[in-house]
Amino acid sequence: MKNTTYYFTTNKNETELSNLILDPLFKKIVDYLSEHKEQEVILRQIKADISTENNLELYLDKLIKYGLLERKNRRYYLTFPIYSIEKTIQVPESISIQLKNIVQKNTSQVNFFILGEWLWSLLFEEEQDGYFFGIKSVPASLPLYRKREEGNDTLRFVSVYQENQIPFDLANYFHLLSRRGELPEHFKPLQDILGDVDIHYFIAQVQKVLRSVKRNPSKIRRPNIFEEALITTNDLIRNTEGELFLEATCLEDDKLSEENQHTLDKLETELRLLWETIDDQNQRAFYKMQVYSILFSTCFPKQNQIRYFKQ
Repeated sequence: MKNTTYYFTTNKNETELSNLILDPLFKKIVDYLSEHKEQEVILRQIKADISTENNLELYLDKLIKYGLLERKNRRYYLTFPIYSIEKTIQVPESISIQLKNIVQKNTSQVNFFILGEWLWSLLFEEEQDGYFFGIKSVPASLPLYRKREEGNDTLRFVSVYQENQIPFDLANYFHLLSRRGELPEHFKPLQDILGDVDIHYFIAQVQKVLRSVKRNPSKIRRPNIFEEALITTNDLIRNTEGELFLEATCLEDDKLSEENQHTLDKLETELRLLWETIDDQNQRAFYKMQVYSILFSTCFPKQNQIRYFKQ
């Protein structure tokens, strides 16, 4: 199946599962079992029709371990669905209008909290028990969003972005770094500056830079790689006079006004009604992803990403 993206949550080894999916053998097995889903496929058939130098049986056993395959009476079956976004779901206009009105009245700090924290948590926090499904891309299909969050209890870098891209930001840089794979080419300027820096050390040094910039934007400082990294990602901006300013949105206090909180409480009730009858966890998670995409594009029609620091 061409252009299929996989979405999952797991309480097992996420890195191992990600690597299993990225293995070219995964696509071959999924395509094969999908094409033969009306048949009873045994191991001998898989071995005969799928060529690989890897240990095929061991790979199949790993997929079974993660619940992606079922072996029953020596027959192999896929256990997860593959969806296609061929028709956009409908979100009640009352919900879209209320959320858009909040965004138009508030600062980026409040808006990023609502879209990146409140709405994301409302939709996906209760889906953490584990889902797995694929989505086939079709022309002009609704773009779905991913959220990447990296850091520690002191400071976290957050990025919410369309899944068909990997934006140049700190959240994605440190996530990719933790995977110990080859970084995409557009991350090379940041890698040249930071290398494989430990994220906890980086955060400690970045906080020193941020405190200094807040105290005195015009102060001439000794150049350092941490300041340079923030400038490279456009989280810090240097103006023509040489002054440094924090461009990144920082969520330091998520306390909302009574009016905003009242509206969000009402919205939560209305939103939960949309998926209360969807019992299948894969279908429910897929539906919620579409809801998020529609509401994101409603609130930020000219953006495909939000990113912020969370303290």
